[in-house]
Amino acid sequence: MRHGRWGRRVTLAGALALALGLVGAGIAAAAPARRTPRRQAAAATGAPTFATGELQSQTVGATGCGTNAAGEPAIHVSRANELVLGSELGVGGGSVLWRQLAATGGAGASACAPEYRGQPNAVTSGLGASGGDIDVAIASAKNAAGNYNIYVASLNLGSVNVATSTDNGTTFSQTPVQAGLPLDDREWIAAYGAQSSLLTYHDIATSQIDVLRSDNGGATYHQISQAIASSDPAATSNELGNIVIDHVNAAGTTTSPLDTSGVGGFWAYQSYVGPTTATDSTFDRMSVAVSNDGGYTWTARPIPCSLAPGKNLDHNFPNVSVAPNGTVWAAWSDDTNVFTASSSDHGVTWTCSGPVSSTLKRAIFPWLAATAAGVDLVYYGTTDATGPAMTWSVYFQQNPTATSGGWGTPQSVVPVHTGDVCEGGINCTSGRQLFDDFGVDTDSTGNAHVAYSHDAPALGGSGTYTGYAVQTGGSVVGAPNN
Repeated sequence: MRHGRWGRRVTLAGALALALGLVGAGIAAAAPARRTPRRQAAAATGAPTFATGELQSQTVGATGCGTNAAGEPAIHVSRANELVLGSELGVGGGSVLWRQLAATGGAGASACAPEYRGQPNAVTSGLGASGGDIDVAIASAKNAAGNYNIYVASLNLGSVNVATSTDNGTTFSQTPVQAGLPLDDREWIAAYGAQSSLLTYHDIATSQIDVLRSDNGGATYHQISQAIASSDPAATSNELGNIVIDHVNAAGTTTSPLDTSGVGGFWAYQSYVGPTTATDSTFDRMSVAVSNDGGYTWTARPIPCSLAPGKNLDHNFPNVSVAPNGTVWAAWSDDTNVFTASSSDHGVTWTCSGPVSSTLKRAIFPWLAATAAGVDLVYYGTTDATGPAMTWSVYFQQNPTATSGGWGTPQSVVPVHTGDVCEGGINCTSGRQLFDDFGVDTDSTGNAHVAYSHDAPALGGSGTYTGYAVQTGGSVVGAPNN
């Protein structure tokens, strides 16, 4: 079992003190010199092109590239093509958010277009009680005001803070404590309908994946289940990845008797890796926990081809995405290669791709966007085997046919880090600039939007900033399941 992902710039003792209310100061960082966005050189005909840049966090309400001190971002695009990009400043430092209305890629799209919206999880002005791991979600149906609710979940170690916006990210209301002690780690959030959402996190006391649900726009959450059966060896030893909800394909009439919301059942998928037997000491198989009743009950769906005896697959994290036609896509890394698999029967059977990043020496931190016309995949990769001079880039890979053999050639979007990458959370003493996660989504036109971490103040620096890449040309896939 591996813990220690709580904070980006905090020791274990400091994190525990913060959870008990003994630490309250935000973490300041010197602003490096302003950087202008850069545009990737045009690739071969049909190959995707991107504009990239560092987002500014100096002026709330303003757009433009500049500087920020955040890392480990999350990104999603709504049905109305509203882009939401959240990132974190570390436990006690709070989270930050950018948005862009009518965000579509293509010719002329700018990496400096997102507007800085400040700290959605802040308890007092300029101070966030959260700031650990972050995730964002967007509702799939409009609220009473005609907008899609935006949810920003951020870890504060003793609990999880969820902030909700009903006005497209202009303002947020939030409840600082959604889940109390015992301590929790790495939360994920997914939304359904106008007011419902599922919040999952790693229960440090038990190592289970606890599932909480809200049907009042994130005002309150109640634990409704655990994603892994207690008899499963992975129940007490696992690494969880993201949770996704199918917004398009109904779960029939399957509704839990515990559900009094009137929302009804829906398909939800929680990714994780864990051991296959009680004596297995490695997280050597990926599974997807599947619910067809809105998160009240779950069935484990292991991915047989992911089994890699003796290897850990938490590099980092496992990832799942569901296409508008209901096909589920999974991705994982063994610290050398990224692999994918797909299922058209809710995880009962899987079709596997094998390693898709085999032209690289190493590939980690995969994230998928399964769409109506193919799949986009991003990860951090390097062509160098080892050493302090190794350079890591955001790699982008398309599968326009959504088949096991349909993956194109990995394409470098932007270099982001030099040197080793440490995945040990707060136990890291160096090589922590990329942290543990980043993401990709597509808009209704099929253009990709990527949020990533980058060395600061420049490549090779010891700090971190959040960057944004938007697809400006080349082949596209389709609209996501949003």
